[in-house]
Amino acid sequence: MTDILDTMTEWAAELTWDDLPEEVRERAGFALTDTVSTMVGGAPTAAAVIALDYAATAGGSAPLVGRGAATTPANAAFGNGVAASALDFDDGHYLAGAIHPGSVIVPAVLAVADSVTTVADALVAQVVGYEIGLRAAAMLWPKHDLDHYHATGCAGAIGAAAAAAKLLGLDADGLACAIKISWLHAPMSTFGTPMVKESIGWGASTGVAAAQLAEAGFMKVPEGYDIPANEVLPPSPFHQPGAAEDPFVTSIGTRYEVLHTYFKSFGACRYTHAAGAGLLSLLAEHGIAAADIARIRVGTHKAATFLDEVAPRTIDTAQYSFPIVLASLALWGAAGAEEMDASRLDDPERLALAGKFSLEHDADLDQHYPARYPSRVEVETTDGRTVRGVYLDGPGDPGTSFGPAELRQKWQRLLGAMLGETGAQGVLTGLGDPTSTLHAVLVPVWGSK
Repeated sequence: MTDILDTMTEWAAELTWDDLPEEVRERAGFALTDTVSTMVGGAPTAAAVIALDYAATAGGSAPLVGRGAATTPANAAFGNGVAASALDFDDGHYLAGAIHPGSVIVPAVLAVADSVTTVADALVAQVVGYEIGLRAAAMLWPKHDLDHYHATGCAGAIGAAAAAAKLLGLDADGLACAIKISWLHAPMSTFGTPMVKESIGWGASTGVAAAQLAEAGFMKVPEGYDIPANEVLPPSPFHQPGAAEDPFVTSIGTRYEVLHTYFKSFGACRYTHAAGAGLLSLLAEHGIAAADIARIRVGTHKAATFLDEVAPRTIDTAQYSFPIVLASLALWGAAGAEEMDASRLDDPERLALAGKFSLEHDADLDQHYPARYPSRVEVETTDGRTVRGVYLDGPGDPGTSFGPAELRQKWQRLLGAMLGETGAQGVLTGLGDPTSTLHAVLVPVWGSK
């Protein structure tokens, strides 16, 4: 039987910039820029400040966002990974375990990049991480769907290890070793726990450590020795029964899953996005202001029905709240870094509107999940009108109208809060040039002492 992990790592070891189709280069570039932007935007949050403070306690050469300081690669991946996920603005993939690949994999790439790493070098490594990590997630997630297990930290660690190992120049055997080390040490968590964010920071750190350990020869098996089979914990997710025949897994190198990721227009759980966009559409179409709303009813697929917190006490729980996200959109037309900030948790106007919200299971929508996260939205007004609609997709899904222009506006806002308009523009221009030296482009992002 073919070892699918060998197939994957041989493909990864040989992959070059010239091998990547233009559409893959472009989409990977969007993912890099999106993650750097969300990392900068998330750096001032309480979770990121704590994580970056911790990361800075060790010396090294890997930079930390906004700190003007450097630390070990594993620590940098941790701190920057927490920052990249803090706003819940990071990219994702529906069918590959619903994970957020960018906030785990990109910080790992940034952590091991050196002074001569180009944007193109980083993107090749990033694509390797996405393609392997997303396939690992697809193997992991179905087993844990019912208990709200989230595969980002675990599968993301595998993707981060593959990306870091690629950028470090490891061969196919080294890549396989890094993947196995990351799998055997990967974090596991549920989502919704304050500041943990699906163990994204730990996943990035674990992936970097695994790649560096593999480079040093850790877990290298003597020639001629076979590790005894372990049916309870196989050496990688790709050694589970059925993995070698799964078309999602075996399509590596021919189907690029980075093309099927989504980008977020709201800083909130993806489950809320179709409903949020639908609400904005209804309000605009019917000329309804927030003050005119008497009640908002949302029906959604079963997996999302627990996101009903009306008065959350942390930004993490606010990001996982249909009432708060939709109230923000109705009041302010946005649910970004400013609207979802901790300073807004006690906003009386938003809390009052959130109190007019109800969430229920709509079994008719379950058929679309997990390929889509649909919602039914119904608004009753104070003058007796009722308007409604069903919305299958959120802005930023592949094929939707949330394209490069809208993404650039998002990136400009997130980067501009720290760097100013001119500084943000410089970073965006540099990241868009594959010949640029990565860390030179990101000097403003790292900050000065």
